[in-house]
Amino acid sequence: MSSSVALLATVFVSCLSSAAVLGYLARCKVAGLRRWLAAHCLFAVASGVLFLVHARPSAAVMLASCMLVLGGALLMLQGCRAFVGKPPCLTGEHLALGVCVGAVMYWTWESPNVSARAAVMSFALAYARIAVGWTLWSSRVRERPQYGHWLVLCAALVGGIVYFARGVLNAFFADPAISWPTHVAPDFAFLGISILSLPLLSIGLVMVANDRLMQQVEKLATFDELTGALVRRAFMIRGATLSQAARAARTELCVAIIDIDDFKTINDRHGHATGDRVLADFGAEVHRHMRPGDVFGRLGGEEFAILFPQTSMAEAARLVGSMLAAVSCPQPAAKGKLTYAFSAGINECAQAESLSDALAGADAMLYRAKRAGKCRIELAQTERASHPANDMARSAY
Repeated sequence: MSSSVALLATVFVSCLSSAAVLGYLARCKVAGLRRWLAAHCLFAVASGVLFLVHARPSAAVMLASCMLVLGGALLMLQGCRAFVGKPPCLTGEHLALGVCVGAVMYWTWESPNVSARAAVMSFALAYARIAVGWTLWSSRVRERPQYGHWLVLCAALVGGIVYFARGVLNAFFADPAISWPTHVAPDFAFLGISILSLPLLSIGLVMVANDRLMQQVEKLATFDELTGALVRRAFMIRGATLSQAARAARTELCVAIIDIDDFKTINDRHGHATGDRVLADFGAEVHRHMRPGDVFGRLGGEEFAILFPQTSMAEAARLVGSMLAAVSCPQPAAKGKLTYAFSAGINECAQAESLSDALAGADAMLYRAKRAGKCRIELAQTERASHPANDMARSAY
């Protein structure tokens, strides 16, 4: 087996293996991953065809293989941009791709020139490799593991630089009369290094995609998808930390427990889809009124909690009251907006023994608000929250 055939076999096996892994991950919703899969399939087909007819490939086979490789490089770059949330293709790239396709067709059909064709392909692949590496590297999340991004960057830079050097060699120093699959030693070395860097690039892409899946899993385990609130476990962990810090620093920390009024009636009368819309709308309203540092969690069902660091109970009541007014008395411009109400109880955390005790106190105030007629806010150690939102919200019913 010649060296050229061995390289083609390596590319075929590598791309097929990477396509198998990416195909398994493709069922998960990761932006750009399907384009990576399609790119590796195109690379596998191109290398497989050349492997089978490596001795005397026809002009049609060679041209088709070049088109598959260019298409795969473009798909890989577009997939990387989609992965990081950028537009898939720059305007100038369409024009450059058209020029490359025209040049490859000319030096394959009209005026066969292996060196010129190799130069065009090398320059195009060098650009694609470097663009892939930089796209993923510049958009990495610093709090996440970086190994996969480093691997993609290094493999992309090695492949891009070597492809560029091969392009220069074939454009200015190669013999125009050379025929496939004959190579001069430097050209073969450049081609070999660039091809062998592809498996590393593929492994890096799989690692980056897997990390994105882990991010999605962690997000689902931390945040409620419908309301954007922390799930109960995450809220309790965050709340315990804030509560301990507030007691140690002797600063104020208030907690409000909120329960949407008559939520079962909403579900029974209008259906669960409407109930989900109410929950989603409530979550959106809370996020609109929250300040930096406030913590919003879903305790279960239609019951929620909000932590207000360095905030008095009167100020916490004002903030919750503005949320109550927003959902029960929507602005006239909000046509078709659902109207509903909630009851809330507020307690001071720093004076309680633990976060659980503070939540129990706020929960007792919530039940007081329910018994008093709902659509109101009650504060611990007071008869009633003296805030205009109680009366404003009640006037809507």
